[in-house]
Amino acid sequence: KRLQEHTDIWLRQLLPSFVPGSRPSRRMERLWRQGLPPRVREVLWPTAIGNVLRITPELFEICKQQALDARRAQSEAASSNVLVTLMDPPRGHGKEHSTECIPFDLPRTFPTLAFFCEGGPLHEDCARILEAYTFFRPDIGYVQGMSFLAAVLLLYLPPYQAFVGLCNLLNTPSVLGLYRMIPQTVQCRAQVFQKLCAMQMPAVASCIEEAGLTPEMFLIEWFMTIYSKCLQIDVASVVWDLFLLDGEVVLYCTGLALLRISEPALLGGDGSSLEGCSRILGEELRARVNDPEELLWHVHEVWRRAPVQLLEEIRSIENTEFGPQLVANHPRIGAGPVGSGSSSVSASVISPASASQQQRSLLSTLRDSLKGNWFLQ
Repeated sequence: KRLQEHTDIWLRQLLPSFVPGSRPSRRMERLWRQGLPPRVREVLWPTAIGNVLRITPELFEICKQQALDARRAQSEAASSNVLVTLMDPPRGHGKEHSTECIPFDLPRTFPTLAFFCEGGPLHEDCARILEAYTFFRPDIGYVQGMSFLAAVLLLYLPPYQAFVGLCNLLNTPSVLGLYRMIPQTVQCRAQVFQKLCAMQMPAVASCIEEAGLTPEMFLIEWFMTIYSKCLQIDVASVVWDLFLLDGEVVLYCTGLALLRISEPALLGGDGSSLEGCSRILGEELRARVNDPEELLWHVHEVWRRAPVQLLEEIRSIENTEFGPQLVANHPRIGAGPVGSGSSSVSASVISPASASQQQRSLLSTLRDSLKGNWFLQ
């Protein structure tokens, strides 16, 4: 009944008077931070993400066709017994070959829903969207974790809108910086998270540190998938609601909220070892954090207690990585509960640029170091 009432308020009172690109009213922001009804997400998520990349349906079809042509060429080469060696030059100029990982990742994307397994109703759409993105941004290619972003978008949006959302979402500093897998990008976010954790939950911070679990070991998955891999879909969706309104600061507050909810388990003895901490913040998290309203309450509490200086430091990470002009020259969707410490997802434009050889080397080193960790299984 409450869900229906909120849906009616949004559809009959708020959305008809909302101008896309403008700042939401205070009433709209207040209701937004309580979590959006599913039917409202279909309308507001594309607006909140935006389309600063100006992706058209024609461009989507071109990218899909390029991916299809590449698959056909690869299949023909295999069927004609053409020997392909490591010395053969790549067909593309970037990371188009990374699409080969997509069929292996899709069955592991929300496996309990069965939507994205082979033969599932959304399997083909999700695969085509991820392949099209790889040809849209061959400098990045397909990276593990993208399947969860595409899947969440497809649960609420049709394929073209989901593709637009994925491209623009991955184009923002909050997400793009992580998918480029630059160690400095991961480390600076981990340091900020560590500071916030030490300030708000010193006992938990000590427990995790003594167990040998570093923030990098769980933040990568949490941030890169916007919590859609570690949480149930209805719970993760409210995190997306906040993220699309208030920006990267929500990722940190959500991470600390998960630690708050997991605090009894971490301090109860099971968190004294690396294996125990990994299990509590990994496979057990989905069952423990199953109430969207409880999570939202903890997120707001974390945000309320966070020092403004640290919130500004989160904002400065974007400026350091991509330059203040790219981040600041576009209006925010929401101002955030604490004012200027947040930015909306649609508040930046990042031009595609090829990764340098040094970045690729760092990527390889980081991935090798992470192999076998619990969060990549």
